[in-house]
Amino acid sequence: MTARPIYFGPLIVAGIIGALVGGFWLTFSNLVGLTENADASAHTIFVLAAFAILLWGARSEIATLPIQPFPLGITGLLIAGFIWLAGELVFARVLTHVGIVAMIPMTILTVLGYRWLAALSFPLAFLLLAVPIGGSLIPTLVDWTAAFAVAGLQTSGIPVHREGAYLIVPSGAWSVADSCSGIAYLRTVTMLVILYAWSMYRSFFKRAVFIAGGIVIGIVGNWIRAYLTILIAHLSDNQYLRDDHSTFGWVLFALLLFAYSVIGYRYRDGDGGSEKGAPINKVEVATPKIAGPETRARSTPKLVMVLLAAASAIAMWPITQKLLQDRTQSNPVEIADITSTRGWASINTPAVSWTPTLTNPSRQRVQSFEKGGRRVDVFVGVFQNQTWASKLVTVVNSFALQENPRWSLAVRGKANTIFSDQSLDVDTGVVLGNGIRVLAWRWYWINGVATASDSRAKMIQLAARLRSRPDKSAWVSVYADATESPAEAAALLDEFMRDMGASMQLSLTATTQ
Repeated sequence: MTARPIYFGPLIVAGIIGALVGGFWLTFSNLVGLTENADASAHTIFVLAAFAILLWGARSEIATLPIQPFPLGITGLLIAGFIWLAGELVFARVLTHVGIVAMIPMTILTVLGYRWLAALSFPLAFLLLAVPIGGSLIPTLVDWTAAFAVAGLQTSGIPVHREGAYLIVPSGAWSVADSCSGIAYLRTVTMLVILYAWSMYRSFFKRAVFIAGGIVIGIVGNWIRAYLTILIAHLSDNQYLRDDHSTFGWVLFALLLFAYSVIGYRYRDGDGGSEKGAPINKVEVATPKIAGPETRARSTPKLVMVLLAAASAIAMWPITQKLLQDRTQSNPVEIADITSTRGWASINTPAVSWTPTLTNPSRQRVQSFEKGGRRVDVFVGVFQNQTWASKLVTVVNSFALQENPRWSLAVRGKANTIFSDQSLDVDTGVVLGNGIRVLAWRWYWINGVATASDSRAKMIQLAARLRSRPDKSAWVSVYADATESPAEAAALLDEFMRDMGASMQLSLTATTQ
């Protein structure tokens, strides 16, 4: 009986991945940046290239492994498929990407067996890094970066005024935008140090320490980058790094990683997985016996059955997604008037010239109210029959995008108020521009539920889509001029919510029903 060719393992794994790519092409094409999000594509393509190299490196081991289907792996396939479906129904890229990437090891487990999964555990786990996660860390990273930059500038003798992520030095103003949070650097550094640690060390402790150190470099390095960028621009009278400093950031991180890798190389483990200085013992590995004709005859029906079951567990999700798609609603969206009450009067002049930035809403409207000379604006943006280009919960629906030259989001936070006799947590933001300061509160209205939580909003949407309920929801914000006193503006918004909450709820219900 002839042995399998050396490329047998990589070829069969590539076949499984190819089948999944073909079945979920739109998701994979987005993951690698062929449709959108080009900034994440380079990161993803590097992960896929590293996976291919790791897979080829394991070719000798997996070429001799027996194919032993593991039917219980169908459970993992079903879970991964449902995650993908949930992401498609609520238009959450992170869920579709996690779901489709998780299908790869689950298919290998189901069709080839647990020995294949164990032999390829690191390459398959590394493949999960292709998913650009960590978006929830951005506000925290922005705050840390701004705090370090201020401390560094003050230590350098440069006066600086900070309002959240908005910094003012004598030579000009700077905004630590979301793109300056360092999340791209952190993802890249994490990916590289994991790969380096796996290649250089066999000790779990060494790997963990090196990876932890790399993550620290990914975070602190961005602090240093932001500080040096402002410092150099200021000292050069804005001749350098004022407008374009992305190249400087990547060069700085390359130098930091190179120095860290040189240090880590000194503590590498010896060949064969031994600790430094320890003797290396060679182990003879017996080649498994190749199954004879009778054994193969008995196992073939089982393999065919598992293949059919796995194919069904994979194909059912795109079919289900098609069946659950909402039918296009013919009635146009109309945003209902908010009835004035408790001393508030509707007026035609807005409190401020600013409005939130939404991407492709079905309809949006601003209504303004006044009481005792104090004004509050209410912004409602409605999303109906959502698509990937027009959806309620997304980072591009914001108080102010960094591309906007007129307005900058300086401070983000949370607040609690009363909305129609119910406690409601809202997201808050302080927006600066045109010589004024605006305090805004924001939440979602979905199927009669008010919430500011992105995750809860997605869960409500998912439950509605699974029950084929109408897809119509609202992005709601109340805001006022806070130039004179942010505290007074916050008190004004709280008073407005308590007085007008019931009227707002009636309007939102009529708008989204």
